[in-house]
Amino acid sequence: MDLPSLPARSASGGTVRPGRRSALVASESELRALRAEVAHSARVAVDLEASGMFAYCARICTVQIAAEGTFAAIDALSVPLESLRDLLGERGPVKIVHDVAFDARLLAESSIELGNVHDTALAAHMLGRTGTGLAALLASELGVHIEKGLQQHDWRVRPIDDAMLSYLASDVVHLEDLERVLWDEVTAKGIVCEVLEETRYRLASAISAAGKPPEEPPYLRVRGAGQLAERELAVLRVVADLREREALHRDVPPYKVAPNEALIAIARTRPTTSSDVGRIRGISLSTPAARAFASKLAVAVASAGEVLPEPDRARLERMRTAPVDSRSRRERERHLVSWRRAEAKRRALDEQVVLPGHCLKDAAAVDAANLDDLRRVPGIGEFRIERDGGAILNALRGDKSGG
Repeated sequence: MDLPSLPARSASGGTVRPGRRSALVASESELRALRAEVAHSARVAVDLEASGMFAYCARICTVQIAAEGTFAAIDALSVPLESLRDLLGERGPVKIVHDVAFDARLLAESSIELGNVHDTALAAHMLGRTGTGLAALLASELGVHIEKGLQQHDWRVRPIDDAMLSYLASDVVHLEDLERVLWDEVTAKGIVCEVLEETRYRLASAISAAGKPPEEPPYLRVRGAGQLAERELAVLRVVADLREREALHRDVPPYKVAPNEALIAIARTRPTTSSDVGRIRGISLSTPAARAFASKLAVAVASAGEVLPEPDRARLERMRTAPVDSRSRRERERHLVSWRRAEAKRRALDEQVVLPGHCLKDAAAVDAANLDDLRRVPGIGEFRIERDGGAILNALRGDKSGG
C-alpha cells in the first residue's frame, strides 16, 4: 500500500533530503516488487524491529529498507522473509546497518545470513566518536534530529499506522548519508580493512550464536548468583527454573515475570508462604495470575532443600576453581596493552583499530608463539599479521623493542 512521502527534517525544520516514495509491504507480491526495485542498488540501508522486550523469544516484526529514494517497511509478521536472502547476503549490495550484531542474529534465526555490511556504529567507534548511538550520530554528523518516542513500542501491534511508519523510516532513511560521511573519514584515515574485518567478526559471532541455547542454566545466568552460598543457590535454582517456565507459558521475557533482584532476595530469605513471597520487592500479588505465581514460588522454595544436585555441584566447582586468568596470561595482556597504546598514539588512531580487545585477549590466552598461532585468533585479519605480527609476538614475549 502506498503511503505519503516522508521528508527528512533538519534541526531547523528544513528538508535535508527530498521526500521518499514510501510503502508498507504486507504481501509476497509486494516484497518481490521491492526486491526487484532495490536489487541493483549499490548500497541498501537496513534496520529491523523485534519483539524482544515483550516476548519470551524475540521475533522480527518489521524490516526497514531504504535505497535510492525508496523506503519500505516490510511487515515480517505477514510476509515470509526468505526471498530477501540474496539481497541481504554477502553477494548482494552493500548493506548499511547501525550496530549489526542484533540484526544479524535475528536474521540468522530466520535463515538469512546478513553479509557485505558497512556498520555505521562500528565505523564511528573506530573513528573515536564518543557517542555512537544513531540519534547522537545523526545529530552530530548530519544535523538531523529524530524522535525516539516509539523506542519501546510493541512492534507486534497491528495495523502499522502512519506515525509508526514515520518512526520506522527515521531509523533507516538517513543511514546512507551517515555512512558516506563516516566512510569518507574511514577511507581518509586508512582504516577500511580494520573496520571491515571487525564487522565480519561481529557478523560471524552473531550468526554462530543464532538459535543456540544459553550455555548456563537459568539460575547461573541470574546476576548476583556467584555471591550466594550453596543452600541459597539451591533455592535460586528452583525459582529461576520456575520463572523460566512461567515466562515461556506467558510468552514474555523472564524479567517481566520476576526481576533478578527478587529471585536473589527469595534465595536469601527463603519465604515459604505466598504472602511472604509477596513482600519481596518486585513480586506482585495484584492479580489472580500474580498470586498464583507467588504461591508456586513458595512451594518451590519449600521443596528446594539445602544442597545442589551433584551434577550442578560439580559444574559450579569447576567454574569457581577454573583458572580464569593465570598470572602469565595477565602479564602477556599487560604487554600487549602497552604496545597497543603506544602504537595507537604513534599512528593517531583509536586503540581498537590497532588491535580489538577480543583479539588482544585471545592472543594472550593462546600464548601465540608464531604467526600461524596469531592467524588462529578470530578477527585479527591477515593484514594485521603482515603489518604487526612480529611486533605483537614480541609484545607477548615482553620485548619492548617493537617489531
